[in-house]
Amino acid sequence: WMAGTFHSQVTEGHVSLNRMLSTRRSYLGLRAAQGLRIFVESPDAANGWALLDEPSAWAVGLDSCRWWYSHDGGLIEVSSTAPAESHELGLSIRVLSGPAVGFLICAHVALGGDDGQDPEPPRLEHDDAGVTIRPVEGSAISARFPDGSFRFAWEPGSIDQVCRDEALFLDGRSRGLPWITMRTAPSTEVCMALTADLVPAADLAEQVLVGLDVVGQVPADRPQPQFWGEISGSVRLRPPANSALAKEVSRLDAVLPWFAHDALVHYLSPRGLEQSTGGAWGTRDVCQGPVGLLIALGQTTPLRDLIVRVLRAQNARGDWPQSFEFYPRELRGGQGDAHGDVIFWPVLALGEYLAVTGDTSLFTERIPFVDDDGATAGEPMLEHVRRALATIAASTVPGTPLPAYGHGDWNDSLQPADPKLAAGLCSTWTATLQVQALRTLAGSLRSVSSRLDGQDEADAIEYADRSERIAGGTAEAMHTLLMRDGVLAGYGLFGDDGSIEHLVHPSDQRTGLSYGLLQIIHAISSDLLSPSEAREHLDVINEHLLGPDGARLFDRPARYHGGPMEVFQRAEASTFFGREIGIMYTHAHLRYAEALARHGDAGRLLEALALVNPIGVTDRVPNARPRQSTCYYSSSDATFPDRYEAAEHYGEVMAATVPLEGGWRVYSSGPGIFLRLVVECLLGVRRRGDLLEIDPVLAPALDGLEATVPVDGIPLDLTFRVGDRGVGPVAVALNGVTLQTNPLSNPYRPAGVAIDMGLVRASMKASGRNNLEIQVS
Repeated sequence: WMAGTFHSQVTEGHVSLNRMLSTRRSYLGLRAAQGLRIFVESPDAANGWALLDEPSAWAVGLDSCRWWYSHDGGLIEVSSTAPAESHELGLSIRVLSGPAVGFLICAHVALGGDDGQDPEPPRLEHDDAGVTIRPVEGSAISARFPDGSFRFAWEPGSIDQVCRDEALFLDGRSRGLPWITMRTAPSTEVCMALTADLVPAADLAEQVLVGLDVVGQVPADRPQPQFWGEISGSVRLRPPANSALAKEVSRLDAVLPWFAHDALVHYLSPRGLEQSTGGAWGTRDVCQGPVGLLIALGQTTPLRDLIVRVLRAQNARGDWPQSFEFYPRELRGGQGDAHGDVIFWPVLALGEYLAVTGDTSLFTERIPFVDDDGATAGEPMLEHVRRALATIAASTVPGTPLPAYGHGDWNDSLQPADPKLAAGLCSTWTATLQVQALRTLAGSLRSVSSRLDGQDEADAIEYADRSERIAGGTAEAMHTLLMRDGVLAGYGLFGDDGSIEHLVHPSDQRTGLSYGLLQIIHAISSDLLSPSEAREHLDVINEHLLGPDGARLFDRPARYHGGPMEVFQRAEASTFFGREIGIMYTHAHLRYAEALARHGDAGRLLEALALVNPIGVTDRVPNARPRQSTCYYSSSDATFPDRYEAAEHYGEVMAATVPLEGGWRVYSSGPGIFLRLVVECLLGVRRRGDLLEIDPVLAPALDGLEATVPVDGIPLDLTFRVGDRGVGPVAVALNGVTLQTNPLSNPYRPAGVAIDMGLVRASMKASGRNNLEIQVS
């Protein structure tokens, strides 16, 4: 995109189906004719026109990009914008120095599909102030929106000629290709706006997501900020002067707006730069990153909307599909099976929402399910809970309370090669997730039950009891069946004769993998290990799983067979050594950071968060290659040419002698999780119903750290006084008033404290800044 693609993959609503301009696909520059491109009149070019391609300089902002082209005759600047406050995309071209020149602006229309394969060129209706583009009959988009269109608009008189593709050929003859070309007379400035009218207004009213109401939450007596200005300022960090960690904290503060940006992309239009198709929410994804983003920013209204949409996607049989369309227009019946862990993510998200908000209005919602024919009649929210619990209870390894593996777990590379594994295999990590989800749900249902009426109160208590029973049985079985020789196995394979084969464990003779990350970190985060067990398992991570770029999924890559698969499908067949295959998957590393926070390893927590930050990555990871510093990377990929080289020389990765490149950009749950970790784990500020929890985990060198986080939509300025431990608040004062606190619980370290929100509100100023000073042991 830096190389002269000024707008591409332009859609309205669904990001794959409702395409207007095509998508830049080739990273080698082999296909230049995609998206929106610009030619400049040039006497030095062979045919009189020069394509603006790789720029002299390029800059990216949260809602804009700028390209500068320096040439013998002067300097040209091109800007593309996506303003949050208006439903349009902008394009401006300015001659900063040198004479006026003519421009040819070319838009590759994709109304017939991603590559613009319309039956014939689109219909044009143009006037002095713009051109409207309509799909022709027979195109993919015309069947969906027969009256749909989009428009390029400009100042009257600034465009001399509008035509189709004929301007792209020296002979001036059309080849029937789906291009719109707009030519100017010699000019020093051209401005255009691209607007969309594909999706009918009635559909938009039904389909539109509840976005972040940042401006709406600002008190009336404060200036009304712009959307991105408020987002970028919602969570800020200010390092203590002269601290050895000041530079790292400043870098962390600098990347937070970009991670918020990427988390919004994942929430509002799920796609990424490398994964250009999309449009549906992955069930487990939306229940992590977007939920984390909205909780971190205190956005409970869109969070409620998200939870309802997730419940609306639940299959009538009680489980959830792997992914689903969140626009009602795109809803399809007969949603398929999913990996064994997927059902727990909506249950966990629902429990977290109720814990954060205490919102009992959700119990009065009538929310449909999905069956083979589409949406069903609406049912109470607790009926969704009942069916989910029934499915969970029935989906176990025979003879145990442990969840059956099904089609896989969170690690998509480990889908079972043998159908027998789906029934007889249990992922220890999925077992820990089951316990976490059900205990969170149980606690939330119990906490709000007294404010419910009649049958709802009784049902809430019953489902809380049922959740706790299942979770308790699972936790006990995890210890007795999935831990061997004091080490949690990654998987347990249960035989018909009652035998258990432990996979991804030092005793494993089948996979070649001895240690795994996920089951350890989630067991710690969910308080499923004793303090001594937690310490011993963290030692396993330190010895076998920590690389120069972070915590790795396994102690070595899965075996590559290049032929028939034996245990796990993609892990044994994928030729690409990256993402889960390359085993440094950033999402899992973030969950490792979460476990460090729960355990109280303050120094290592900041180090772990810093490894995810692309700003300064080549300083902290000496074998990292330079990468774009304004986006989240889903993995750290060792630069092996193939799987065989990776298997033979994997030790060089751990020794930091193999270059590491950033993996896929932007599309991931990770940025939202990261923001939540900064707010709720590093700074330790958590809103839970009528309580404000304070539980920071800060290295002693961060004494004097200042931060800003939103609480009830109002910025709260934090100042930390950090002692030698870096955990366990001993005093909390708001605007000079010491607040009464009650201890929380933590089996591994001094715990945080809870404060009644009534006391917080009573001590807050109606105007001006509010400062919360936290003294940590």
